[in-house]
Amino acid sequence: MSEVKFANVSNPAAFGVEWSAGENGCRFQLVNVRGTTGLMFGMKAPGRDRWSSMAVVDPSRFLEATPRTYGDFLKVAHAYVA
Repeated sequence: MSEVKFANVSNPAAFGVEWSAGENGCRFQLVNVRGTTGLMFGMKAPGRDRWSSMAVVDPSRFLEATPRTYGDFLKVAHAYVA
């Protein structure tokens, strides 16, 4: 499997990455509200206007501590996708 290429979609309130996978054009996001240990996963199918999102169950599988920097969060994103 080739390495996923993440785009940084962070903002002042949250760390986030976006990526595509496969040839179907689906886009995915993983987000962490700054200062929390929660994760949200989102998916947007081609031709759709809205994202579908859900909380990641047991985010401690990927988060050892609250991310303080984008670099910390990027490690979490790589672990999530792996």
